[in-house]
Amino acid sequence: MDGKVEVMVQVPLKDYSYANARVRAMTTRLLDNGVFKGLLDAPDYNRALAILEDTEYSEDIEQFMLEGARPTILDRAFNRNLVRTFAKIKDFFMGKPHELVNVLLSRWDPYNLKTIMRGMRALVPKQEITRNLVPIGAIDEVTLGEIIDQPDLRASLDAIVVFSREWRIPYGRAITDHLAEYLRDHDLSVLELALDKLHYETVGELLKGGDANTALVREVARMEVDSINIVNLIRVCGLEMQATRPEDYFVPGGTLEDGAEFARIMALGQPEMVYEALLRRLPDYRAAMQRAWQKFEEKGEGAFEDELEMHVIGRCLGMSKDPLGIGVIIDYMWRKYLEITNLRIILRGKSIGLIESQIRKELYMWEEGS
Repeated sequence: MDGKVEVMVQVPLKDYSYANARVRAMTTRLLDNGVFKGLLDAPDYNRALAILEDTEYSEDIEQFMLEGARPTILDRAFNRNLVRTFAKIKDFFMGKPHELVNVLLSRWDPYNLKTIMRGMRALVPKQEITRNLVPIGAIDEVTLGEIIDQPDLRASLDAIVVFSREWRIPYGRAITDHLAEYLRDHDLSVLELALDKLHYETVGELLKGGDANTALVREVARMEVDSINIVNLIRVCGLEMQATRPEDYFVPGGTLEDGAEFARIMALGQPEMVYEALLRRLPDYRAAMQRAWQKFEEKGEGAFEDELEMHVIGRCLGMSKDPLGIGVIIDYMWRKYLEITNLRIILRGKSIGLIESQIRKELYMWEEGS
């Protein structure tokens, strides 16, 4: 020994072996069933929070505790943890694997923009909008903050147009192309749909061809598009079309062939007939749609949004069969997202005094002993 200290330098790799080993180690740090049972059994919100402070979330909770221990503050802590965790995964890679991970995370960009637009229109306090953001895509937290900091929704839309000239996906183009229609009808779904269309059009181009790993990411994107189209069909069927056509609500890139097929299903009119047609055309989603239909009278299209999201999560959790492929990354990302989703549900339930059985009904894909 000459007294020198050897420094190990982490170098992002072009394959998945090293990254997947790191991600499998991260998977072991996900909360186990016992922690969730302890949270559910906790007699009140403060006792549940104390359990969480003994987990890996303690660092993120402490970051915001000076602002109080309200559930809204915890939401910011959970988002910080999610962003910090996913940022680590991005740093594992370079080259094509890095591009694919970025595509997987890009789903949060339209989500964040839509969250801002909805919040600004509803005059939600800016802090409240910020806590709901997940800035892990291409649009960073500083830029999102600048968009939120505008005086009103119209100014925020203008900011998106200006800032997006530097983004990989120029979402401002979708805003500009449909702004007149929005200003005429004041229907925010027009702009939201335009964002989705541009997003998945670009993603589709990025995922053309490629190897088995690209195909897996393409499958995730396809399921996301199918979910959007199913929800849109349930939402708008039976409405009278005036300045728009049925196919205008269609997002390409999923299982449905084209806007014409979408329009034919929509023309059936009644939600029950559209639902039956979707069961026949999209059998992979049958179980999810059947569960959603049972809750349709109570929750409307929201039931389909929830059940289809759980369907996508369930499918992604089964993509880790190849230990040297991107499926391991996809599996972990959705497990982490699922964990945080359920933590939010439990802590919010405890904060408003819901009993354990009521909270359990709201949990995503969690059963005692699973």
